[in-house]
Amino acid sequence: MIESPSHIIFDLDGTLMDSSPGIVHCFQLTLAQWQRSAPVSLLRQLIGPPLRHSFRELGFSEGDLDDVVECYRDYYARVGVAEAELYAGIADLLEGLVAYGVRVGVATAKRVDFAAQMLKDRGVDQWFDVVAGASLDLRVTEKAQIMDEVLTFWDRPTASTVWMVGDRDFDMRGARHHGVVGVGVTWGFGSVTELTEAGSHFVVESPDELLRLAIGGPTTMASRGA
Repeated sequence: MIESPSHIIFDLDGTLMDSSPGIVHCFQLTLAQWQRSAPVSLLRQLIGPPLRHSFRELGFSEGDLDDVVECYRDYYARVGVAEAELYAGIADLLEGLVAYGVRVGVATAKRVDFAAQMLKDRGVDQWFDVVAGASLDLRVTEKAQIMDEVLTFWDRPTASTVWMVGDRDFDMRGARHHGVVGVGVTWGFGSVTELTEAGSHFVVESPDELLRLAIGGPTTMASRGA
């Protein structure tokens, strides 16, 4: 039996915001610095995972990853951070959850200062207790590590009352690692198959559906393990 959440951790890219234009643009700028290129379709598939993973998938060696990631982050700070928009319905979702007494936070593979700036610039930062992301020194980049920061901030609430909401398999694996409920969303960059194979408990198709699910109202979600 899945409990209603007391706490919800949100992924950022592909879950709260459509950041694909800025991310793809900065991937392209970074690749050009190394005289490389890649199809946009491939770059979109690499939105969400830690940057080191994405650049490995693009063929960079371990020895180049620190420099490549730093180059990407420099472009993102100057160009990409402004090229993102909240998905429709996200502001209402956050307001509704908080009004219902659910505490919400963010765990993103994006650098934490970029994440905080994006949420503030789009007027939704006030809803979040905590925003955690990849560290500036690259020591913390994996989703499970970043989720750990949020859970620690909340003083380790009962796992069965915590939901991790995201659009990629990395989010669902992070949920499994911590024993919390994994909720996949279909409006981002992952597929229903990816999310369910990674262990999601539910998959939802809209922010409104997620709100109804969280507060115990009627829902038409595709589910497994409920």
